[in-house]
Amino acid sequence: MKIAIIDDEKNWRDSARSAVQEYVDPRDQIELFSSGITFLNRHKEYDVVLMDIDMPKLDGFDTIIRYKTEFSSSTILILTTHLDYARKGYLVDAFRYIDKAKMEEELDEAFEKIREINRKNQFSVVGRNGKKVKTILIKDIYYIETAGRYCAITTADERYECSESVGVLEEKLEEYGFFRCHKSFLVNLNAVKYLDNTFAYFPGNKKAYISVRKYVETKRRYIAIRKKYAAM
Repeated sequence: MKIAIIDDEKNWRDSARSAVQEYVDPRDQIELFSSGITFLNRHKEYDVVLMDIDMPKLDGFDTIIRYKTEFSSSTILILTTHLDYARKGYLVDAFRYIDKAKMEEELDEAFEKIREINRKNQFSVVGRNGKKVKTILIKDIYYIETAGRYCAITTADERYECSESVGVLEEKLEEYGFFRCHKSFLVNLNAVKYLDNTFAYFPGNKKAYISVRKYVETKRRYIAIRKKYAAM
């Protein structure tokens, strides 16, 4: 894993790094930043971002909002001594709010849940793009659509052909948060940014159709996914 810790106070940066090192593999990369500006200037994607909120010039919320316009799939952990900030979590889709006074125990719980999610995300399907054959992790899939007898898989930056049908993949992927919202579309609800009664929307202006008769159930499952994620 690639992990970033952002805090303007050195003692908290060092404390967070020491705590994180207890719960990750020694091969994982941990990088420290003293401000949101230096973090953004790195232009690098991280698996987990630990972000202090109360920082000068650019606070943690604004930093995360800017960061996620480029890297939307990172897991965000908020570091704070002011838990009343938690009500603003919807702004940045924070995975956890970590009380700095209880950092060690709360990071232990958070990283255990992150590892659990990562284990589930190791499930994959095989796709082809021209002559390139790739094993695609399900966390990287936005949606799957019918393409003749087979299907096409859309990710953040590529589109792949797959020899399996949407129906077969529906059975395999339902337990991982995928839903057949249209006869031609199987969407990863974990990757959906928002939806209306016509489309499910994804980062990068990508979207998948929702049928009229599937809208209510799609919305129900999407809300359930978001609540489950927030509770983990």
